[in-house]
Amino acid sequence: MKELRTIWELEEYMFSRFYGWSGAAEYYEKTSPKNKVKDVCKPLVWINSRDDFLTPFQDYDLDTIRNNPHVVLWSTAAGGHVSFVDSLFPVTSYLSRAVPECVDLVCQFVEEQGGKC
Repeated sequence: MKELRTIWELEEYMFSRFYGWSGAAEYYEKTSPKNKVKDVCKPLVWINSRDDFLTPFQDYDLDTIRNNPHVVLWSTAAGGHVSFVDSLFPVTSYLSRAVPECVDLVCQFVEEQGGKC
């Protein structure tokens, strides 16, 4: 195995060797949610933190997100990549408390529109 010095080099190696992509750039281009948001046609709450180093917030096309009536972007200041940890000892996550509240709000909206949740 060649010496890998950066996360990008690791991803180039992994995605091309083990997953069949030409490299990290192709993987991110084909799988990024930013390239799929325009096609969302069912209610979606997109949760992302602005300090996520793997999916940088500044890369999002906020106009496309705003113009899709099915998508709500819930953006937090902190949370990293998927963890949303607010305490290490004991480990607690504010996401585990916030998601049920978000689901309640979505259900309330759906019911106000005449649907069932």
